[in-house]
Amino acid sequence: MALSREEIAARYGTALFDYAQDNKVLDTVYDEMMELKKAAVANPKFISVLSDPILSSKDKKSLLTAVEKDFSAEVQGFLNLLLEYNRFADLIDIIDEFALLYDDEKKIAAGTATTAVKLDDDQLKRLGDSYAKKYDLNAVRLENKVDPSILGGVVSK
Repeated sequence: MALSREEIAARYGTALFDYAQDNKVLDTVYDEMMELKKAAVANPKFISVLSDPILSSKDKKSLLTAVEKDFSAEVQGFLNLLLEYNRFADLIDIIDEFALLYDDEKKIAAGTATTAVKLDDDQLKRLGDSYAKKYDLNAVRLENKVDPSILGGVVSK
């Protein structure tokens, strides 16, 4: 029976989270995985090449070695595991699952603040800090969405 994308993401994301937590490198692994996600989203060919069944595993390994050289041993090992088990196509979903577990562990929430005018970074941070204090969280990361039809105030989700 084949696993769904969600099941694969949950299994591998949880395994990475538990491994990083056990080795006391959770913050480092989180930072590296977020950078990897940014790079993978900006360059989707990276994932498609490492997922390509036609490309030899030797070629994939040499490409991955060049990319992962600045990552921690834990992230390097995890990326090699994904390559070995042909799970690179699920990388973004796995990172997202890992990030959810990290945020839950660190009591961090994310949301959207919809306003009539764009908020600057300081305003967004202060608003996030206010929500964090109100809901007993360590942080709230907010994304600003502008909707000119709003007369005033903030709509948060």
